[in-house]
Amino acid sequence: MSPKRLLLLSNSTMSGTDYMLWSKQLITKFLTKYNVKNIVFIPFAGVSLDWEEYEKKVSSALTEFTVTSIHRTSDYLESILRSEAIVIGGGNSFHLLYKLQEFNLIDAIRQRVLNDGVPYVGWSAGANVATPDIGTTNDMPIIWPKTDSALHLVDYNINPHYNEWKPSGHGGETRTDRLNECLLVKKRPIVAISEGIGIEVDGDRHTVIAPELQCGDRYVKIWLFNGNNDTNIEVINAAFGQDIGPIVSK
Repeated sequence: MSPKRLLLLSNSTMSGTDYMLWSKQLITKFLTKYNVKNIVFIPFAGVSLDWEEYEKKVSSALTEFTVTSIHRTSDYLESILRSEAIVIGGGNSFHLLYKLQEFNLIDAIRQRVLNDGVPYVGWSAGANVATPDIGTTNDMPIIWPKTDSALHLVDYNINPHYNEWKPSGHGGETRTDRLNECLLVKKRPIVAISEGIGIEVDGDRHTVIAPELQCGDRYVKIWLFNGNNDTNIEVINAAFGQDIGPIVSK
């Protein structure tokens, strides 16, 4: 079995900057390391964004690669089986998973990534779907997949776009409240990453990547189910550059 090679990003574009300005540098470095020239791009998370337009946006950013959206190929499964790299963009996680199931691509992507060592890049919804299920997405369930079980390329959940902001006077649950609930039900680690942060997976190493950016506070927090704790919930901070593999694989 080949080592896993994944780049999981919280987001593609920082507010107020050009499309993929920060993320394209990480993606290019990651894919170049594995001599990738051609990318199979999966735009299924796009709902209001036309898939043709989505492909153009990604292609215009990742100029060092030939980007082909899978929706323009005649055989989706064959495209995955011949892929040099698989890239899944952000949008709505429910719509993305629905389409992956509809076109029977789950097992094929898992085989290519886990068995063949094909590099995988996902941002936002594309990072959500790389986990065991999409239960920690921030998205509205605008469509119902057959199941919320996803690609399971890593053994923990991811919460992208993580922030701790709460509007004054807001009486609803915070992001922390929701992640606490999720942990108590799933009992598996949750890695919450703010915008401008990614996780690079190389075999058993899961390294937090956080390039220098002009942006607000950034966090990497890991929710762990602790059966020995009175509340069963443990939340720890991870450092930029840290290998969190030993923590999330306990």
